[in-house]
Amino acid sequence: MGATGQEFVRTVARHAVGELAPAELPFFTATSDAYFQDPHRALTGGRRTDDVLGSGFDVVVTLISPVALAVAAAVYEKLTEEVGGTVVRGGKRLGQRLWRRLRRRAPEPGPPPRISRPLTAEQRAALRAVAQARARALGLPEEKVQLLVGAILDGVDRDD
Repeated sequence: MGATGQEFVRTVARHAVGELAPAELPFFTATSDAYFQDPHRALTGGRRTDDVLGSGFDVVVTLISPVALAVAAAVYEKLTEEVGGTVVRGGKRLGQRLWRRLRRRAPEPGPPPRISRPLTAEQRAALRAVAQARARALGLPEEKVQLLVGAILDGVDRDD
């Protein structure tokens, strides 16, 4: 994922964390940097147990920031997939010209994918399905899945 994609993911995830876990915001930049360096480690390192206290209870605390970053990344991938699909469907000749151009020279960083806002109901439904699947795969409880997905989609709709 390029710098533009990372910025999109950070912005959308920061919005969600601000709504759901504002106490994590002071550490969000460090968490997002760690996530983009090693997503797997950031996701598995976000759990702590309360073993040290010797209370006999195992309390697991799940940080929302790494999960929000992972879900926002899945949404970004789906959005860029749709933008790419639109270009391909735009015409076979256009696709052939782009392919020839890409083969001639290394790709230059271009503008970020254009996301038309507000999202259509169909786009929101597709993004909701992707985001829910990713959040569930990460083991988030169902009530938090719904809250996180709602906040992520609100963040995608924002213009800032």
